[in-house]
Amino acid sequence: MSRSGRYKAIVIGSGAGGAPAAARLAEAWGDGVALVEAGAHFTAADFTQVEREMLPRLYAAGGTQATEDGAIGVVQGRGVGGSTFINDALCFRPPPELAARWKPYGVDLDALAPHVDTVEAAMGVTRIQRSQINRANYLLGLGAARLGWAGERLHHNSPGCVQCGFRHIGCSYNAKLSMNLTFVPRALKAGAVLLDETPVHHLTRSDGAWTVHTAGEALTAETVVVCAGVVQTPTILLRSGIEAGQGLQFHLSTRAWGEFDAPVDGFNGIPMAYGVTEFADTFGATGPGYLIEGCSVQPLAFSAQVQLEGPAFEAALRRYRHLAGAVPLVRSKARGAVSLKGERAAIDYPLVEEDAARLSDFFRKATRLYRAAGARRVLLAHRSVSWVTDDPGELPIAPGLLYLYAAHLFGGACRGSTTDAVGRVVDQPGLWVLDASAFPEAIGVNPQITIAALALQGAERILTG
Repeated sequence: MSRSGRYKAIVIGSGAGGAPAAARLAEAWGDGVALVEAGAHFTAADFTQVEREMLPRLYAAGGTQATEDGAIGVVQGRGVGGSTFINDALCFRPPPELAARWKPYGVDLDALAPHVDTVEAAMGVTRIQRSQINRANYLLGLGAARLGWAGERLHHNSPGCVQCGFRHIGCSYNAKLSMNLTFVPRALKAGAVLLDETPVHHLTRSDGAWTVHTAGEALTAETVVVCAGVVQTPTILLRSGIEAGQGLQFHLSTRAWGEFDAPVDGFNGIPMAYGVTEFADTFGATGPGYLIEGCSVQPLAFSAQVQLEGPAFEAALRRYRHLAGAVPLVRSKARGAVSLKGERAAIDYPLVEEDAARLSDFFRKATRLYRAAGARRVLLAHRSVSWVTDDPGELPIAPGLLYLYAAHLFGGACRGSTTDAVGRVVDQPGLWVLDASAFPEAIGVNPQITIAALALQGAERILTG
């Protein structure tokens, strides 16, 4: 079909929500389904493993997307596969704690389980092997074990991983089974039409059908499924005159590094392979609500995270090979919003006292953990306190004082407000949201499996009416 034509269904966005939804719809409706993606369709040959080339190409806003006050970096992928081709490939099943909390929002975890199984099988989810744990992640686990803290090897969707260390800038070996290698090809095989480099501006409805307005093109369908990501999904809805943007939640993250005498070379191997679950509030844990995951990054990203200047900054860079990194996944309690500022999305997110306390607690726990593992000292991504050897105490946590970012976003078109209990946009026949924008809250773990399973379930509901 032509790029300006009528379809049975149009799916906007090809990430963890859009790709599974498009695949399932295409298996029923073939080329009556269009998968529309704002970014480009990259292949393994495009992933050069050169940070200065890949970061501007693969990340939303070239990697500079942030809240309006600049306090929180907001990390999203831009391309076919969405954020799944630049994530750390970690895979968690939906936490059982969601069962009671999400029941009022129409989510039955027992009914969702077959879709979770389907997603895990398609994405090749396996537990990371002991032999695949690099030294940086080993040291994280060693510190946790010496302190008696619960931890485990994590699951990922890279069963054939060559352990090159470049997951954040695309897999050059087609080993990470992200959406561009799994559900997007499944959709295309079933006949779906892929329209990449086609940003959607807004939607209109007339004569019982939706028109999707892109740059110079108009695509029409009876059903539209918006899965453009937690920033762009509410933005598209707002431009279309539909109330959206509220209920935004993040997993807040910062950084800490243990410095060891011998080189760690955390850039080699799987960056994120071990998790400390002692302080989580998922899968039966009753901690304050954050995971600690091992995560070393490549030099350019590292240099952007270190909160030092001048000679101190240069000295930290010279110790790069000796540093093992960790990141917290704080299930934020705050609620923010996506709004329109002119034509662009504006992201506002407060830093509330409870979240600040847990970020400060992470810095204290990371210091204890790395010192227990044998680190000489610990580097914190904080402007007022950098290198420490002892408990840093209650650190001040405020915008501009620490490196702070969010790579897991939720809400903006939440079930129970913008959407109903199954993902239909309220009072908008034929319009659905099946990505993390419809989540009523942050879930506390890496979300790609939960997003994809709910998208498959939503697509089934579209097909069955």
